[in-house]
Amino acid sequence: MQSIFKMAFILSALFCGQLKAELIQILHTSDMHSFFENSIRNPNIGGYARVKKLIDDQKAEALKNGIRSILLDSGDFMEGTIFYNADRGRRSFNIMNYMGYDAVVIGNHDFLMGSKELSKIVKEYPPQFKLLSANMKMKNTSFFSPLKKTVEDLFKINVGGAKVSIIGLTTDDRLYKWRFDQGKIKSPVKVGSKLAKKLKKNGSADFVFALTHLGLWADEKLVKKSKDIDFVFGGHSHTILKKPLYFKNKDGRKIPVVHPGYHGEYLGKIVLDIEKGRPVKLVSYELLPVDTKVEEDITVKNFVSESRKMIDKLYGKEWLHEVIGHSDVYLLNSWDRLTPWTAFATDAIKESVNADIAFHAPGFGGADVPPGPVTRESIYNAYSRVFDVNQKEGWHVYYVDIYGVILKSVIRFALKGQQPLAFSGITFDLVNRDSEELDVDLDWVGNDVLGGYEDTGSLGGYLGIQSKYRVTNIQVNGESIKSYKRYRVALPEGIVLGGLGISGVVKYLLRKISRSKVSIWEALVNKMREIGTLDSHYGQGKWSTGKKCLAPCVQNSQFLPLSK
Repeated sequence: MQSIFKMAFILSALFCGQLKAELIQILHTSDMHSFFENSIRNPNIGGYARVKKLIDDQKAEALKNGIRSILLDSGDFMEGTIFYNADRGRRSFNIMNYMGYDAVVIGNHDFLMGSKELSKIVKEYPPQFKLLSANMKMKNTSFFSPLKKTVEDLFKINVGGAKVSIIGLTTDDRLYKWRFDQGKIKSPVKVGSKLAKKLKKNGSADFVFALTHLGLWADEKLVKKSKDIDFVFGGHSHTILKKPLYFKNKDGRKIPVVHPGYHGEYLGKIVLDIEKGRPVKLVSYELLPVDTKVEEDITVKNFVSESRKMIDKLYGKEWLHEVIGHSDVYLLNSWDRLTPWTAFATDAIKESVNADIAFHAPGFGGADVPPGPVTRESIYNAYSRVFDVNQKEGWHVYYVDIYGVILKSVIRFALKGQQPLAFSGITFDLVNRDSEELDVDLDWVGNDVLGGYEDTGSLGGYLGIQSKYRVTNIQVNGESIKSYKRYRVALPEGIVLGGLGISGVVKYLLRKISRSKVSIWEALVNKMREIGTLDSHYGQGKWSTGKKCLAPCVQNSQFLPLSK
C-alpha cells in the first residue's frame, strides 16, 4: 500500500500542472570494493549479480511510468577483496561495464595500483560509462594518454529542458593521493565550488550535482563552501544514510546529501522533480536492500563465477580454503574503536619480524568477516590491501632499527597524524596543558560490534582526543625508552610507503627501513595458527581510546595503549 501511495504521488507530480517539469530516477551505489559474491559479513546480502538485477528491475518499473533513470557510483569499486587479484584488477574494472553505469567517480582504492597501471587497465577495458574526477589532473605524457583522455570532469544530462551537470570529485587525503604518482589531486572543495560556479555562470548548467568520493564530513564542507551545488551523491565513508542529510550552503539554502552504504548491501533510489528556474525537488528517497529476495542477473553471475575460478586457480582452491583457526567475533576493521582483530593484527605484524614495537592503521583493513572457521581467504579479505597488482600476496611487513631518541620522535609524530593508529609493545600517558592525565574509556573492550554506520554516518561515533595533549612516560615492553638503545619497529607497507610518499619527516626518520620477506597475510595466518581461537578478550587491558569525541574531531581520533 505504501509503495502504491508513493507511485501515485510521483505520478501526480509529473502530470499535475507543471508540464515543463520532469521526474528523473537516480540509482546510486558506492564503495563496492570488488565484493563480487556477497557482502562477506552477511552472505545473504549483496553481490554484484543481485545489484544488477535490482537496478534493471527499478529502471523497468520507472520506465512504465514514463520516468527515465540514470545509474551513478561514488567510487572505490576496485581494490577491497581477493577478487581484485583476479587478472590483476582487470575483472574489478570490467565488471562495471556489465552493471550499466552512466557515470562513476574515481575513489582512492581505484588508483592504489598507481597511475601507470590504471592507464593500462583503462586502455585494455575502455569504460562504457563516464569516468569522472574534476580534481585529478594527469600529466600530459603520451604514455598516460589513455587515462588522460578517459577521465572527465563531468557528465551532462538534459531533464525537461534543464541542463544538469554531474561533476566528479575525488578525495585528496594525503594518505592516498601520493599513489597518483603521474599527476596531482587538487582540493575537491575548491575545485568543486569553482567548477559549479563556472558552469552556472557561463550557462552550461542550470543545475549542478556532485558525485563525490570524499566522505560525509567532507561533503558537508563542500556544501558549506559553495553556492552552486544543488545535490550531493556521496561515498568513501561507508555511510548508510536512510534519510537525506541537509546542510546549508553559503546562501543559506539547504542542500541534500545522500550516501547508499557500501559493499553492495543497498541500492540508493532517488526521484527528483527538476524544472528550470526552480530549486530541485526531492520527491522520494530510499535505500533498497540487496538481499535474497532479489534474483540474480545471469550474465553478471557468470562473470563472478569465472572470477572465482580464476582466484581458485591463482592460489589453489584447497590451500585458499584451508581452515587455519577460529574466531568467536567478527574480524572487524573499525576506525572508531579498537577491536580484537585490530589488536591481533598489530601483534602479528610485530611478532613476524621479532620487533620490539609495531604501528598499525586499523583503517587499512578490509571486509568484516563473520565469526566461525577462519580460512586463508578469510584472512585475506579481512586485510585485502594491494599496491602492485602483480603482488598476489598483498602488502609486506617492513621494519627499521632506530635509536630510542628517534623512536620517541616517531611516536609523537604518529600521534599528531590524521589517522587512527594501533600499537603493540608501547605504552604511554597523555596529559593535558595542566599535566593532568586524560581519562580513558575501556567500555568497548569485549564488545562484538558489527561494522557499518546508520543515519549520521561515521560522524558522531568516533572516539578521540578533544583537548590538546602531550605524550609522556613512553615505555617499550614495560621499560622506559633508552635514548641510545636500538629498537626494532615493525609497520605495514601502507604506512611506510604512504608516509614516505607524503612527508619529508617520515623519509628522514625511516630512511633505513627494510622490506621483510613476510607478507602481512602470512603474518596473520601464523598468528592465527598460534592462538587457535580469537575471542572478545584479545587485547583487553592493553589498549584504550580517548574521550568520546563528536565531529569535527573525527580525523584526530586515536587508539591509545595504556601505560598502567
